[in-house]
Amino acid sequence: MRDCAHRLDTTAPGPEGDPVLFWTLGLLLLAPYVAFGNPGPGVEDKVVAVLRRVARGDDGRACAHGRHPYEAAVDDVLERLPAVLEVLSSPANQALDDLFPEDLLFEACLDELEDEEAEPADLSGPEILARWQCPRTAPGFARAALDYLGATVR
Repeated sequence: MRDCAHRLDTTAPGPEGDPVLFWTLGLLLLAPYVAFGNPGPGVEDKVVAVLRRVARGDDGRACAHGRHPYEAAVDDVLERLPAVLEVLSSPANQALDDLFPEDLLFEACLDELEDEEAEPADLSGPEILARWQCPRTAPGFARAALDYLGATVR
C-alpha cells in the first residue's frame, strides 16, 4: 500500500502506457482495504494526499472521447479491473485484432454505449484503448478512489 502510494507520488505523467494510470488503478483496487481494513498509521492520509494530486492533474482538459472507463460505477470497476489490467499491461493483447469492447470496458459502460446516440456502440479495441490512455483517465480514477474513501479533491 505504502509502496504503491510512494511510486504514484514520485511518478510523473508520461506518454501512452503511462505508469501513473497503473499506480492509480492499484490504489483504486486497494481502496476497500484502506477504507475498511487496517492499513496502518498514516497510510490513509498518504493515499488520499497522493490521489488528490493525481485528481487535480486533469486541469479541465477537453478531449474527443465521449465517455471514459472511470465514469463507470466503482463497484463495477473493482469487480472487473484485474482482468482489464491484464489486457492493459500486455502489448500483445492490445495488438490483437480481436480485442473487443468487453475486454476493456465495464458492463455499465457497455450498456450506456448501446443507449447513447453521442457515441457509437461499435467502438473498436483501439478506440477503447485510447480512452484508457487519455490524459483524463488517471485523474478520473483518482477522483473515483477519493469518492470511495469519502474524501474530496480539494
